[in-house]
Amino acid sequence: MRYLKVFLLVLIFFVVMMFFVQNQASFADPVVLKLDLFFIEPIETIPLPLYSVMLICFALGAFIVLLMLMWDRLTLSSRAMAARRRAAGLEKKLTKLEGELAQLNAKYADMNTKHTESENKLKADLEAAEKRLDTVMRAAETE
Repeated sequence: MRYLKVFLLVLIFFVVMMFFVQNQASFADPVVLKLDLFFIEPIETIPLPLYSVMLICFALGAFIVLLMLMWDRLTLSSRAMAARRRAAGLEKKLTKLEGELAQLNAKYADMNTKHTESENKLKADLEAAEKRLDTVMRAAETE
């Protein structure tokens, strides 16, 4: 792909150079540029060859495009930095919530263990009470 780009650039350069060479006489003609704003006196430039006007316009256009690309780059960089900051904040929040979740899971496990222990103790107490009740009932029947 890189070689194709280089080939296309060389081809475009070749065509542009052929255009300039074949039209060199026309590009040497002097041109006077004029600005008339109606409320001030008209402004005129000195006679300039057409190729110099074209080169100045090209350089000015390239500079404007460069400024626009730099503006886009700065805008994207600031957006990326803001997104990174937001991601870092969300990661901190996630870490905090994961810690809280681990604590809640530990409390739940402790409560579950206590519940199971209490349930087993109540079952044991119930069985002991049933045995005593059985012995009291047998003793009452034998009397």
